[in-house]
Amino acid sequence: MTNFGKLNLLGILLLPVAATLAALIVFGDRTDTLVTVFSLNLVPMLIAGLVSALLLRGANRAGKGQRIAVWPTAIPAVLGAIWYLFRAVFPAEVAPGAEYIAGPQYILMGVIVLSVVAWIGCLIARRL
Repeated sequence: MTNFGKLNLLGILLLPVAATLAALIVFGDRTDTLVTVFSLNLVPMLIAGLVSALLLRGANRAGKGQRIAVWPTAIPAVLGAIWYLFRAVFPAEVAPGAEYIAGPQYILMGVIVLSVVAWIGCLIARRL
C-alpha cells in the first residue's frame, strides 16, 4: 500500500472519529448517540474512500495525479473534523447538535463535487 493509500484510509476514519469525539463532548456518554453519529459520518467517507481508491489506482498506473486522487477523502475529512470539534467547543445556541444530523448530508454533497473535480484533475495530470 502506498503512502497515499494510507492517507486515504486515515481520511476515511478521521471524520467519524472526530464527529464521535465531538458528540461525546456535547451529549455525554450515550452509546446509541455515539454509534449513530459514527455511522452517519462513515457513509460519506466510505463513498469518498472508494472514489479516491479508484482514482489512486489509475494514478498509480500513470504515476501522476496521486495528490489529486485523495482530495475526495482528505478535504472533507479535515474540514469536517475541524467543524465538528469547533462546534463541540462552541455549540450553536439555537439548536446544538443539529449539525450531527445535517452535516453528513452536506459532506456527501461535497464528496460528490470533489470526486468530479478530482476525476477531471487526474485526467488532466495523466495527460501532461
